[in-house]
Amino acid sequence: MMKKTFKLSLVCASIFALTACGSDDTDTTHLEEQIQTLEAQNDKLTKEKASVQSESDQYRNQAAELTATNNQLQEKAVGYISNFQEQCAEVGITFDYENPNPENPYINNGKTPELLMARSYSIVNSMPNQPNNHEGRDNSTCTNCHSEQVPDKHFGENCTSCHNFAEPEPTDPVTPTEPGAPGNPTHPADGNWDGLTGASAPSTFYYNTDGASFVNAEYLNTRLGKQNTFYEWKESSDGTSDVKSACGLANREHITTMFPNDGKPYELAEYKNFKGAATFITQRKENGESIASAATFGPGMHKGEDGEFYVTMLIGKNNTCKNLVNNSKGEIHYYEFDTRSNVKLGSPELGARNAGARIQVSTDYAQSQLNSFDWSTPVYGANGEAFDPTAVDWNTVGACSLTLKVEVIYPLG
Repeated sequence: MMKKTFKLSLVCASIFALTACGSDDTDTTHLEEQIQTLEAQNDKLTKEKASVQSESDQYRNQAAELTATNNQLQEKAVGYISNFQEQCAEVGITFDYENPNPENPYINNGKTPELLMARSYSIVNSMPNQPNNHEGRDNSTCTNCHSEQVPDKHFGENCTSCHNFAEPEPTDPVTPTEPGAPGNPTHPADGNWDGLTGASAPSTFYYNTDGASFVNAEYLNTRLGKQNTFYEWKESSDGTSDVKSACGLANREHITTMFPNDGKPYELAEYKNFKGAATFITQRKENGESIASAATFGPGMHKGEDGEFYVTMLIGKNNTCKNLVNNSKGEIHYYEFDTRSNVKLGSPELGARNAGARIQVSTDYAQSQLNSFDWSTPVYGANGEAFDPTAVDWNTVGACSLTLKVEVIYPLG
């Protein structure tokens, strides 16, 4: 009776404004049925809510598991990225790798730049013959270009600081010519090298049948003194620390090394190396004995107007210079080595592990000159006429601008 009275009191409180409730004179049966119905509905809703909450918790747990799995897969996927192109594709930037040295058969990362000659040829002989137009420039600037003793000749590297050169007249484009086949002999043309090599098995020991020896002057001209171009990530305050930005840098397509992505700023730096090593072999006399000298330089090679091939270089006064002047001859061993190839004489995929040629040269005294200690003022030569090597006072010489005629090209051995 107390429980029923309490329920009635609640009902009466809610409908007090409509009725005059009392515990003695009011029939509450209908209201009690409504309350029971509402309580049943409330219990049902509570159970349904608990069921929905349980299902929601289950979905939330599944979502968390899926997120964790996705993160693990992403980490695993990133772990499989092995080059810069894949690294960029991961951030939505796709591009293919391009070999910056497409002409090089031995490496897959480099390009062949323009003809590289020693300064003695490219600067002295290729500068335009400009009159003495030195207004507004001091003497120290002009002597970087040419000496006071020979004002119409150009030396050194800084001629543009002394002269203003007019733009050259437009010329018709020259149809490029293919270099000769590496193994097609030109010096001598018949490829008879027995007397030069002394080898017992020319078909194998010379490497020539495998294209490993560059006995064609035209082809050798594309290798000797030329450089390959490479790129590397270099720490720089002007660089970027963001992978996506790095993927938009100039020359991005020429590198496969992954961007460091360690929070430090990097730039894409370019550097160059010679395709091969050129070792000069010369002889000198000391106390009646013949002594060999060997030195490695980076000479240039070019084809002269006379159709002959020449090797040029600018070096300090050393044994190689003295020997080439005094003896008028020497030998160059040009050598390229591909560390990736495990086949000595060559492979279809990588080419020969050993490549190059041996070159016999003679000194051209008319195109060579001996300079003073400033490396630019001529002491002997520079007038287009041959100088006498026996009259040279080496105490006055500081550098040698040498032009060597290619006499014989023969295979490695």
